[in-house]
Amino acid sequence: MFEEVNKYTIKVRNEKEKNISYIPNVISINPIDNLFTATMWLVKEALEDYLNTNKKVEERRNEHGYSQENLDDIDSLSIRLGSRTQSYVNQLCLMEDILIFEYKRMAKLVKLASNNKINFNPEEDYKTLKNRLSSIRTFRNKVVAHTAYTYPKSEDNPETIIRSIMNLFPQPTHITLGDNSYSGFSMIKSQLPIITIFNWEEEIKPIFEDWKKLFIERLKKIHTQCPFESKKFGIEIAYPHYLRRK
Repeated sequence: MFEEVNKYTIKVRNEKEKNISYIPNVISINPIDNLFTATMWLVKEALEDYLNTNKKVEERRNEHGYSQENLDDIDSLSIRLGSRTQSYVNQLCLMEDILIFEYKRMAKLVKLASNNKINFNPEEDYKTLKNRLSSIRTFRNKVVAHTAYTYPKSEDNPETIIRSIMNLFPQPTHITLGDNSYSGFSMIKSQLPIITIFNWEEEIKPIFEDWKKLFIERLKKIHTQCPFESKKFGIEIAYPHYLRRK
C-alpha cells in the first residue's frame, strides 16, 4: 500500500561528507507495507475464525441445546481473538512509529539542506492522525506492551492496574478488549479504552491511507522547490522517470 510513496522519494546530497540520504529512507517503506499486509491477514483470519466457530456452536445448540463442547469452543475462540488483537495493536503502533520517525526525519533533513527555506512543522501535520489512533496507543502502553499491573505508572489508578491484566483477552462471546471490569472499582473511571480488531476496515485502515496521502502531498510540495542547490547540499527528485510516467 505504501509503495506508491517511493515514487515521490527525494534525495539529499551532502557535498562535504559525500553521502546521500533518501527521503523516505529506502529501508523503511517495505517493512511498513509488510506490516500493513500482516494486519489485513490478522483481521481476515480473526473474522473467519469468529464466524466459523459461531456457526459450529449454533449448529450444535440447535441440535441438542447445552454442550460442553460449545463452552470449550467459545473459551478457545476468546483466547485466539485476544492473541490476534494483541498482535493487531502492536503492529498498528509499529506502523505509526515508523511513519512518525520518517516524517520527522524528512522535516529535519530538508530544513537543514535548504538552509531553512523548506520548513514545516511535522507534529502539526500529523497531529490529527495521531489523535485518531490514540486509543490503540493507550491500550498498547497500558496493556499489550507491558501491563499497568506489572509496570504501574504514577498516573495509573487502581482500576487501571487491575483492569490491565483482566483485558488481555475478551470475555467469552465478546469481541472487544477493555470492557472486562472489576466490580470493586465501579466508582473509578476507567483509563482503558475499549478496542476491537474488527474496526480495521472502517476506522483504522483509513488512518494509514491518510498517512500515505500526507507523505505524498508533502513530497510533492518539496518537488516544486527541487532541484535545490547550495555549497553544502543538494535536494533533488530521486526517481523523475516514475513521475514522468504518472
